[in-house]
Formats: sequence, structure tokens, C-alpha cells
Amino acid sequence: MRRVLTALLLLVGAERAAAQMCVGNSNFSLSHFHSSVDVDIDNLAHLYTAEFRYRYQHLFAGLEYGLKSWELTSLNGSSRAFAVTVGLSTQHGKSKFDLCPFLSYRSLAGPEAINGSLWRFDEKSFSAGLSAGFLAVRAKLWDLTPTSTLTFLTGNPRLTTGYGGSLSSYQDFCCGSQSFTLLSLGVGLGFSDEITLIPAVSWPLGDVGRTSYAIVASFRLGKGI
Repeated sequence: MRRVLTALLLLVGAERAAAQMCVGNSNFSLSHFHSSVDVDIDNLAHLYTAEFRYRYQHLFAGLEYGLKSWELTSLNGSSRAFAVTVGLSTQHGKSKFDLCPFLSYRSLAGPEAINGSLWRFDEKSFSAGLSAGFLAVRAKLWDLTPTSTLTFLTGNPRLTTGYGGSLSSYQDFCCGSQSFTLLSLGVGLGFSDEITLIPAVSWPLGDVGRTSYAIVASFRLGKGI
């Protein structure tokens, strides 16, 4: 149980670490700038983030910020979530296939004073992975792009306090280094080259972690900008 919950603390939406058709966003090639909102849900917490992403030729980078809301049965509070992602797209011209290696740094800060105690939670994690996407259908007003992502994550969630206290109530959430692999499958549903909806499901490979469900809404910020 301890290993399962620790792995969940590391799962902060890493499956969306790549860009363009890698994650189903076929209209990314029409603009250098994109914004998106992301909702990621498992049975312990809900993650809500907003991201701003920039592409230059085959390189891309993104900044992400939001909140992770923990259920009463877990940390019973909110964490501030922050992430930086950089990667490379291999898509050329009118190619319908895209392959993207990527690196990502993510952090969670809080909750503070968990359940009125002296303990606070924080976590820093790093990931590397590979995403692939294929433009299966392209019509005048919409498109369909299946995707898959394999992500390798490592992190070190912690509970800390400067005043002493008992950790017995929160042992399942802490502590120490943890690594695991995540497989994600999704599909990009593009509409009028302006917005893409990307539902996805993620499964940890191995004995740790749990299935999570996510949906991303990505918006193009001006054609050719």
C-alpha cells in the first residue's frame, strides 16, 4: 500500500509531456504558441492545471501551473503544482506521424498543516519519455489523432516539520525515492484548427501506481504567431 500511494504522489500528468501530434494536437503546427487546461483524476486526488507552450522548428517548451486537490481519505488539502517540459518533435512537412522525446521537471508544494498537524507535504520529480501520434482522419472541420506515451519517472515525496511530531498517521504517503514507468493512450479530437480535446487513460507498468483519467483542452493562440 505504501509503495502504491507513493507512486501516486509522483503522477502529476506526466503523460502530457510532449507536444504536437505526439499527444493528438495536430493544429499545433499552425501556430508557435498554444495554451491548454488539463484535468487529471485518480481515486486519491484531482489535478487542475493550465499550460503555456511554445514551439520553434522542432523544439518545444512548456510551463504549467495549477492545483492538486487531495481527497479526505488522503492528504485532505491542496498542493500547488508546477512543471517545466522541453522536448523535440520529429514531424516533417505534411507527415501524418510524429515522435517526440521529452524531459520534464515537476513539483508539488503543500498541503500545509495536514489535518491540523505540524506536517507539510512536498515533492519534486523528474521524467523522461517518448510520445507518438498518428493523424488517422483529417476532414475540413475536424481531425482524429490516436496517441501513446511511455514515461519513466523518479521522485522523492516528503513530509516535513520544523517542530517535531508523530508521522504515524501519514506513513503511507512518505517517504523516499520512488521510480516507475507509465503507459498512456489517448486520442486527439481537433475542431476547426482552433481547439483540440484530448481524453487519455494512463496505467503504471508494474506493481505500483493506479489508473488515472485525464482530459486536456488545447487552444491555438493565433495562426502563424
